[in-house]
Amino acid sequence: MKLRRLLSLVMVTVMAGALLAGCGKGNKKENTSNNNGTSNPAVAEGDAADKSPITLSYYSGGTIEDPWTDPVAQAITEATGVTLETQIKVSTDDQKIALMIAEQNYPDLMFTEGFATDLVNAGALIDMTDLIEQYGPNIKKMYGNELKKLKFSKEDTGIYMLSSYGIGGQSYKSDGSIQMQCDILKENNYAVPKSLQEYETMIKNYMAAHPTTDDGLKTIGLSLSVADWRWYITLSNPSNWLYISSER
Repeated sequence: MKLRRLLSLVMVTVMAGALLAGCGKGNKKENTSNNNGTSNPAVAEGDAADKSPITLSYYSGGTIEDPWTDPVAQAITEATGVTLETQIKVSTDDQKIALMIAEQNYPDLMFTEGFATDLVNAGALIDMTDLIEQYGPNIKKMYGNELKKLKFSKEDTGIYMLSSYGIGGQSYKSDGSIQMQCDILKENNYAVPKSLQEYETMIKNYMAAHPTTDDGLKTIGLSLSVADWRWYITLSNPSNWLYISSER
């Protein structure tokens, strides 16, 4: 079961490119019982080829449909025997996850949309360090020297989550963008600002020439989308998605 659960973590990480957490049933101990309630022996060498059907529960805080219905999922099931039974978000994540914590009732896998800390503090997630060491050579190969970045904190060095962000990626000089409305560019003969000072000047000049929009609303030069989870993208990360508005 340990190997199969770890395998499913890798599969969903590759499929979703998202944050996953391996969950225990109310504690950090791995469930090693089989379907009839008896304890499984240690996974023997070669058990990775076991394709007997197994279904793991998976909660996704960021999807509105079952992801385990596409051709990729079907191919994974055929190759491994693993199927994910998805619990789709029906309310805000904090309410759903708070209820899980209160009931101490968790799925096998989770995409938490920013609530992993609450689950770690509640003892809901298992530390996968030993599992990765024993069963995850491909995980270690994929992360390489960046594996240490998966540690939860300086004080708690457990690995509770697998993330594909930043793995094998490259940052280029033109990485990220600051957006500007075409109306502003038009008034500047579509000249592209080459510095933040030019960018600021173009916005201010446009606002001075157009203090209100066509429908009488005040023109806003710069806005950030920070409602609910979006603060994570626009404020906790470098704010590379900035919007210039001449409509509000």
